[in-house]
Parts: sequence; C-alpha cells; structure tokens
Amino acid sequence: MVERNTPWPPGTPNWVDLAADDPAAAAEFYVGLFGWNCQHRSSSDYFVCGLDGEDVGGIGPKQPGMEQLPSRWTTYLATDQVEHTLDVVRAEGGRELVAPQDIAVQGRMAIAADPNGAIFGLWQAAEHIGSERRSTPGSLVWSEALSRDHATARKFYMAVFGYRSEEVGGYDTQYAALYAADRPVAGTGELHPDMPPDTPPHWLPYFATAAVDTTVAQIVAGGGALIGSRLDTDFGRMAVLADPEGARFAVIQLG
Repeated sequence: MVERNTPWPPGTPNWVDLAADDPAAAAEFYVGLFGWNCQHRSSSDYFVCGLDGEDVGGIGPKQPGMEQLPSRWTTYLATDQVEHTLDVVRAEGGRELVAPQDIAVQGRMAIAADPNGAIFGLWQAAEHIGSERRSTPGSLVWSEALSRDHATARKFYMAVFGYRSEEVGGYDTQYAALYAADRPVAGTGELHPDMPPDTPPHWLPYFATAAVDTTVAQIVAGGGALIGSRLDTDFGRMAVLADPEGARFAVIQLG
C-alpha cells in the first residue's frame, strides 16, 4: 500500500472524479463496488469518496457547459501553477474547457482537453493533495491517455508536463510510459482494436481490485458492462468497464 500526505510531483495523476447525470445513484453504485464511503463535505452536490478514512476520488454533477457530454471519469494531473500549465496546454494545441477556480481552501483546479480531444483535469494542491492512497483494492493505481494518434498525444504530454517517455513494446498497439521524478506515473497509447470504433479519445483510470472476474460480475449485475475482453498482462489481470451511465474505467488485479 502507498500512502501520501505531501503534494504529488507535477504530472502525477493526483485525483480522479466522476461527472455523472445522477451523482447520488453513481455514489451508491461505487460504494457497493469498491466499499467506498462517499459523503458531502459542503453544501455542494459533490461526494468525496474514501477508504479507511483516506480520500481516493470524487463523484459529482457535470460542470456547467459540459452537461451535454457523456458521463465520464476525469483524471487530474498535479501542477504547481494551473494558469501556467494551461498556457502550455494552449500553446501545444490543447484547449481549456473549465477555467481555473479555487475549491474552497482545498486547491485550485481546471479542466482541459489534449489535441486529440481527451479530457483531463489539473489540480494545484493547497490543503488537499488529492488521492491519499494507492495500490489497495478500490484505489487509483494508474491512468492513461488513449487515442488513435499516439505521436501527437505523446508529444503534447511531454511538452506540457516535462515527462520523460519510454516506449513499451510487445503489445498490439503503440504505448509509452510517462515518467515524472524518475518514476513512471502515467501512460499514453493507442486505443486497443477491441474497443468499439466510435470510442472517443479519453483518459482511462485504473482501480485496484482483489479479483477482476468478481468485479466484472458485479458491474454487469449492477447495470454496467464489460468493454472488450479481459486481459492478462505483465502487471496483472485487467478489464475495461462501463458503469450504468456509460462512464469508462478499468480494474486491475495486481500481480
């Protein structure tokens, strides 16, 4: 188990949240799936979800102006200065979707899209560093930007976050691990051929699970779906899933 109480290095996925049409129903679904404790901490409709008292993610309504978009998980990447990072995003062909804003005393956030259209967030930590736990079942362990233009995505994220990238071979698609502070923190790659042809570019978060097959069965029984096939990889058995509103995420049984 990895726990943290200081800000994550720039470029590290440091938070993940679900933009849902029905946040209360979504929270109930994920409580049953991962054993999360989801609570409102203010007068907003935003749930902060945790495990054993440590925050792992959030569930809330869609941002104003983005209500027409499908329900989705958003990966937030750590930054020391949101506005500066957005300047680089725009210079490298990306777009600002939600302007920078303070979230009480917790931190400062914004939402952007890369040149391929994959949506991601930025989180500048103040009192809240983001996710406090990694690798235990129910917690975020990885996140990756997927598209059909690997070269453009790789160039963009290296320029915006100063990543070092390392191509990973041996798979059906191109893929690169992205390094921050000398350790791999995220990835970018091509959409797998198993994905439906209308799958848009997106960031895919991975949550740890004790048993992939059990989790898949729970998802399907709860109104979600398995996307493509379950895969056995060097890192563990994994599956890509959609929740009842269609928001995509992955689970992995770490080897």
